[in-house]
Amino acid sequence: MVLAAAGIVALAASGARAATCTATGFYKDSINLTAALIATGDVTGRTIDSTGCNIGIFYGPGTSGKVDKVDVSNANYFGILVAGDIVDSSGNDGSPGATSVDIINSNIHDIGETPFNGDQHGNAIYYYAFAAGSSATGTVSRSDVFNYQKGGIIVNGPGSSVSISDDTVTGLGPVDIIAANGIQFGFGASGKAMRNTVTGNSYTGENNASSTGILVFGGCGYALTTGIQIVKNTIGSTTPADGNDIGVALANYDPTCSTAPSTATNNKVVNNTITNYETTNVSGDGYPNPYQAGISACGNNDKLIHNAISGIGYDPGSGTGFFAIDTDGCSTAAKIHANSTP
Repeated sequence: MVLAAAGIVALAASGARAATCTATGFYKDSINLTAALIATGDVTGRTIDSTGCNIGIFYGPGTSGKVDKVDVSNANYFGILVAGDIVDSSGNDGSPGATSVDIINSNIHDIGETPFNGDQHGNAIYYYAFAAGSSATGTVSRSDVFNYQKGGIIVNGPGSSVSISDDTVTGLGPVDIIAANGIQFGFGASGKAMRNTVTGNSYTGENNASSTGILVFGGCGYALTTGIQIVKNTIGSTTPADGNDIGVALANYDPTCSTAPSTATNNKVVNNTITNYETTNVSGDGYPNPYQAGISACGNNDKLIHNAISGIGYDPGSGTGFFAIDTDGCSTAAKIHANSTP
């Protein structure tokens, strides 16, 4: 079972400090989330054990900094939260600011409940900017993200824009407790994912869900997520436990959440290696029907070009519910060519 990523950056143990949990004013699930560190500048060369806190490192609206050679672990909601605005106790977004944080050469891991469960939180890195006038920007590079409950690197909201490159993002492997995602751009976010290795996002439960290596989500009453570039990533491997139910999912919908939007989404999935040698999903298309796909695409004018898709997990010959590339009548004017498939 995959529980740790290879090539973890070596960090100095001398930087460890006991966590003191401080309220952030950022609410989720009616909780005023606490953080082991509320940061306003650079955080370097430290080990932050966030046991007992909801967040490891919190950057609030209007702050900026760099997280470099830092090990963050054991928060139950977020390892690192970069917030362009604050969610108040009523669930409203406000107090917008321009927040910019680069995360490099770091390890973010063991983020979620103890033990892991199906609660929809536990994101290792999260950029968040929904309020008008807010922004959450930066880069995530050369970092190892692993042992997360719900998500590895998540970029959500119209004000969020992040470049994610040269990272290793490793899920729990096949689990029946939650459908996790490795990298996500959602709800109007922008950015790119390049040269990352994303493995081990696989759901085996019966709750009509599939896990995804790299997910782009928009529409359904929210902002479309457009112009995302997904290029030269390694998604899955020939080791069965490393598979992702869906390698790359482009999921932009019209307001009814039933078909492709009428406006162009212009997302690109180019030159990726997408591999899955497991057939463990049982409910992605509605129990007991599985759903696994190398690329699943719903959008308008997206480009799926020169991707190498392989493995029994994405082979239509494996049975109903297995696809190399699936548009399911939900992709308008897509450019799909020069892909290799099982």
